[in-house]
Amino acid sequence: MKVLITGGYGFIGSYVSEKFYREGHEIHILDNLTTGKKSNVQFRHQSYLLNIEDEQCEQIFRTNKFDIVIHLAAQVDVEKSIQSPALDSKVNMLGLVNILQLASKYKVSKFVFASSAAVYGNNEEIPLNEESACKPFSPYGINKQLGEYYCQKWNDLYQLDTTCFRFSNVYGPKQRSEGEGGVISIFSNKILNNEELTIYGDGTQTRDFIYVEDVAEAIFRSVLSNVTGLMNLSTNTETSINQLVEYFKEMADLPEIVFKPVRIGDIKYSRLDNHKVKREVDWSPKYPLEEGVKRTYEWLAAEKNSSVKEKEREKKGKVHASTKFNHSEKTYLPYIENIILFIFIAFLHLKVGDFLFKIDLLLLYILSAGIIFGKVQALIGCGLSVLVYSWQGLMNGREIVSLFTDHTTLIQFAVYLFVALLVGYVIDRKHLREETAKSELQLFQDKYQLLDDIYTETRKVKDELQTQILYSEDSVGEIYSIIKKIDSLEPDDVFNGVISVLEQIMKTKEASIYLVGKGNRFLRLVSKSNVENSQFPTSIEIIPNTPYARAVEENKTFINREMDPNFPMMIAPIWKDDHAVAVICTNEMNFDHLTLYYENLFHVVTNLITASVARAYEFVNATHHERYIEGTNILKPDYFKMAIESKKKAKEQLNIPYYLLRIVPIENMVNVINRIHASLRDSDSIGKAEDGTYWILLSNTDKENAKSVINRIQKVIEQHHYKEGEVHV
Repeated sequence: MKVLITGGYGFIGSYVSEKFYREGHEIHILDNLTTGKKSNVQFRHQSYLLNIEDEQCEQIFRTNKFDIVIHLAAQVDVEKSIQSPALDSKVNMLGLVNILQLASKYKVSKFVFASSAAVYGNNEEIPLNEESACKPFSPYGINKQLGEYYCQKWNDLYQLDTTCFRFSNVYGPKQRSEGEGGVISIFSNKILNNEELTIYGDGTQTRDFIYVEDVAEAIFRSVLSNVTGLMNLSTNTETSINQLVEYFKEMADLPEIVFKPVRIGDIKYSRLDNHKVKREVDWSPKYPLEEGVKRTYEWLAAEKNSSVKEKEREKKGKVHASTKFNHSEKTYLPYIENIILFIFIAFLHLKVGDFLFKIDLLLLYILSAGIIFGKVQALIGCGLSVLVYSWQGLMNGREIVSLFTDHTTLIQFAVYLFVALLVGYVIDRKHLREETAKSELQLFQDKYQLLDDIYTETRKVKDELQTQILYSEDSVGEIYSIIKKIDSLEPDDVFNGVISVLEQIMKTKEASIYLVGKGNRFLRLVSKSNVENSQFPTSIEIIPNTPYARAVEENKTFINREMDPNFPMMIAPIWKDDHAVAVICTNEMNFDHLTLYYENLFHVVTNLITASVARAYEFVNATHHERYIEGTNILKPDYFKMAIESKKKAKEQLNIPYYLLRIVPIENMVNVINRIHASLRDSDSIGKAEDGTYWILLSNTDKENAKSVINRIQKVIEQHHYKEGEVHV
């Protein structure tokens, strides 16, 4: 199967991905790496780095035909959901709805949603089962409960099979020391770092801990089963925090333990009933808490002592310091450059004079600062220019009051301010357009990168398929296995095989084959697809100027381009020795298969079927003396037994009925049988059984239809020449 796992680089997601990969399935991971790490997944998979609420997710679904979607991506920190409920809703609700909608749109077979025990809130009922009241006290729990409701409604409205698991406190290697249910990893890290252990309350509060590999196993089993709906996923075992501390004492020397007041919103006791998941999924937890805690602690200890991890931390520290320096440099650099430019212009202005070649140097400075640095620096330049202009006036003996009451001076200041604002506004608009263009460019680059990744993956799959088609024996073997079904010398076996060939090659839901009756008056059904409410009748009258008549009389194939409901989608004759012996029909084809390619394919399949039917008829003619009792049309016992076996096979595979009538032995039996045979259809036969009795084998006939055959025979011979047999099903 092709499996998409959202949040596949996270704690639980990486284990679920690994479980499906080990079972031979194709893994695709959708993750934004907010909390997950690519290093968590070390096997071959296809990666998509996107937010689950991103509209580009549709490109992923459009390109891949996913069989299963396992939705594990979420914001799982309860405290963060309380502080920022909008962010929690964006990820946990908008993201879920986006993935749900795409799953139903692109015909995913099954959708698995990771809910949480947080939906129960402070419900004091112990143990909590799936019918217990939900009282979530945090946005995280509320959104998880809403997510369950969405999954249920998508099941009702769009027939998308959905399974929701309410996880208890999941723990294990790769878990972060934060978020929901991370007390085991938190304690492990603090013990390894010799930090004090903080317990909120008296330590008697309980949790239902479940090991992450048990979670992955349950999800895998649920996908393989037909189970849908809501289930708790837990060990159904209460463990107090004090008990947990005792487990750690067996592995290491503990640092100081500090007891603090109970936090607001903390649940006192928690245990989830897991009887439903054990019954429905045939699952039970494998890892006891002692072993799971030991595995988690040892993994964290190994990570801490890993030299690779230390190098990565040092590298990250250097990158962070460099980034911080660059950020500070970019922040203060414009001010420094502006001051340098001001000092240079002020020096020229004071030394050369107010005007150089009738050019106001201060105005030129403001204009330059605005063009180079933007509005903020232009306004700073304006202020500095006003100070220089005023200081120069004071140095020339002017009073400060007269300076600011002089119309010429005020106009000069107004010009400075106007130029600063105008140039700054224009430049800032230019910068804004540039930033917008850069943002759009980045967006398009991200989309291009996604499409390029999808194209690369599609090209890779295409090359693999091309290799299979051109060089792999499997593809040839598949085609051979289909055509082999009509590679028989017995007409009945060929007719039954025709249906399977048409269904598989033409991708049709309903196919049939009719024998042409005597005088080209009727078509008699000999085989059809095993579907309820079949549109193909057992007998069709050949009316002139209809597609059936043109097929039988003119050897013309009919394609129902007018979508006439009175005729099948495709009709083709099977000719032998310049006359039609049968007609094949297909119906109930997908609209996207109504193409020239499938029309040409229908001609090719018709030619293959014609060759097989002709070969079978030639074999029957060549072995006529071996099949029939000399001078009669009565099948010998061996061949009559083969005919009955063929009808039984058609009944089992295609639900085509047949009926047997036994003929009472009388004098002049051969003449009587010849008279009966003349009244039968071409698809019916008479044979002799091994015990010497004679039987009439009626094709495509049930008990009700057999009565009309009996009435027809009654008109030919007297009633005592036969009696009704039993129906063989």
